[in-house]
Amino acid sequence: MRKKWMVYASWSAALLTGIVLGILLTGSGSKENGLLRLLHTDFGKTAVVAGKPYELVLTRSYLCGVRDEERQPIAAGHLPEAMGEYKGWEIVSADPSKMILLKREQDISPACKENGHFGLSADGMLTLFHGLPAEQDVIQTFYRINTAKMEASLPKEQLESLKRGIRIRNLAEYNSVLSTYGEFQLDDE
Repeated sequence: MRKKWMVYASWSAALLTGIVLGILLTGSGSKENGLLRLLHTDFGKTAVVAGKPYELVLTRSYLCGVRDEERQPIAAGHLPEAMGEYKGWEIVSADPSKMILLKREQDISPACKENGHFGLSADGMLTLFHGLPAEQDVIQTFYRINTAKMEASLPKEQLESLKRGIRIRNLAEYNSVLSTYGEFQLDDE
């Protein structure tokens, strides 16, 4: 129920933001542009920001813990059309010069597909690295592994493979490693 409420709240906020931006950008029939009215100060001066393009910040959040960000300048008058291209994105924040949108991808990032390796950190944590574990370029840390239990249960090659780094290329391999080593998770007692 709470998740459904959050979806409705997100869509309501997006709709309200769209309506407000539409009114501001079209000027709602007056002689003065709506964005210029918004930026009009109490001293009768218009802010210089009015001539700058609106900036869309597109953020993608992946299951592997990576966040990619892309910035796109949009002409102020073309914002409503541009927003039509981003259905399903959450509006994180909006102000007169910038809007941040978020999309939660149900996949691992291109960077993880290209060079992601699961391994053990120095303190025994199951960790996703960019590159081999020896390089220590951590992307995401999961949980501490009970190496004694793992040594007793798995062939020695599997433990050595994890220490060297297990390459992942797709979501199935990512989930498989999490599933395989999840049973060796140490309880935080």
